[in-house]
Amino acid sequence: MTSKYSFYQLRIACQQHMIASLYTEPDDPDAFSAGYVEAVTQRHVLLWSVTPWGQPDGWLVRRTEDVLQVFMGDDFEIRLQMLLEMEGVEHAPLLRPPVGVEEDLLRRVLQLAEERKELVSVMTAEDTFTGTIFYMDDLRASMEVLDFFGAKDGQRQFPLREMQVVTLETQEEKMYKRLHEDRLKLL
Repeated sequence: MTSKYSFYQLRIACQQHMIASLYTEPDDPDAFSAGYVEAVTQRHVLLWSVTPWGQPDGWLVRRTEDVLQVFMGDDFEIRLQMLLEMEGVEHAPLLRPPVGVEEDLLRRVLQLAEERKELVSVMTAEDTFTGTIFYMDDLRASMEVLDFFGAKDGQRQFPLREMQVVTLETQEEKMYKRLHEDRLKLL
């Protein structure tokens, strides 16, 4: 569970537009995500993700309670900032206007993905699913799921409270989009 200090650090990283590393596994120091904290609420954090090689990798929304530790301003984050600057890459916010303090960040991102018909990946305790959101209410979201090769694989409904991580425009979704759109050319 996120400590008050970690939550405070997330808010500082967001307000000061700093790259942060979010650690989520106490026994695995390699289990972290790095990037710009675009928004943070009591329940979720939105991160513009950056790979360890300084390349933008879409957005991820995760539960704030899963963030165990936050690092900012260390050598790793400084190096990422340098790499982004060398490439001339600037963070462009996903959400405009910014998220309100009491707003449901997860719902807002899922609604945006639904409106844009963007692929998202949803990680639950049981598995990860990639597809497009086609319906959402206050408790659940419905997705048209893609299989391993990018073909439609039916529909699945997810309770919002069971979504641990949601990603958008990462390399994974881009790969599935390409497989889905170009697979007929291969057949």
